[in-house]
Amino acid sequence: MSKLSYNLIFFIVFLCLGLRSSAITNLNTLSFEESLSPLFGDGNLVRSPDDLSVRLLLDKYTGSGFISSNMYQHGFYSSMIKLPADYTAGVVVAFYTSNGDVFEKTHDELDIEFLGNIKGKPWRFQTNLYGNGSTHRGREERYRLWFDPSKEFHRYSILWTPHKIM
Repeated sequence: MSKLSYNLIFFIVFLCLGLRSSAITNLNTLSFEESLSPLFGDGNLVRSPDDLSVRLLLDKYTGSGFISSNMYQHGFYSSMIKLPADYTAGVVVAFYTSNGDVFEKTHDELDIEFLGNIKGKPWRFQTNLYGNGSTHRGREERYRLWFDPSKEFHRYSILWTPHKIM
């Protein structure tokens, strides 16, 4: 297995994820059953009747997450996310790719993370690029969002081609 093969891992807490790609053309949309598996908190994962989207719940004991059933080298990974509105300090909502299950100490990773929030404070958004298990071969950036991501769904995406990551 190539070091450049990644599992697409979603660690998303109390939100909805849309797997549809209607805004993008020439992309295949896969059902949850054929492309993903629960990672943890299976009882907090609610599938839509058409199996093309899921809602992940957070309770006082656990959240939920899922992982791709296959390894991928390149692709367009996209999610519609609406964050929880109340006090979420200590909760991280993340959408990321990683090959950490294969290369535990030297993994590569691409992240989109929303850091927990206190109501009334600006939301923080973080992107991470890890190479060989370290930000020394990557980059970590943190931003303040100019909008409230708990008011409505927003699309967040990673486009990974053989030559660029956007």
